Amino acid sequence: MVAKKADGDLRGYAVVGAEHRLLEIAEEAARIFKAFPELRARGRGLDAVRGASAPVASAEPEPRGRRRRRRKMSAEARKRISEAQKARWAKQKSGGGTKKK
Repeated sequence: MVAKKADGDLRGYAVVGAEHRLLEIAEEAARIFKAFPELRARGRGLDAVRGASAPVASAEPEPRGRRRRRRKMSAEARKRISEAQKARWAKQKSGGGTKKK
């Protein structure tokens, strides 16, 4: 039982240490971004290393108004796409589609 408690304490200390290190890294990243603001551009810095799909954690909040908006598809466009896809599936099921070897 004593060993179990010691393991829990050790993990708690590790978590505190990890949190402290993450804060240090975030502060360092903030200083770097302040010195080189062009690294925030899409395709540069962390985006280039790990891809634009991963979220970037930063110490400074991103300014409002820079959010990308989703394009809205009309109901007619959704219906056309749906019908085209259903036609493709029907063609594949009937064997009319091309098969890759």
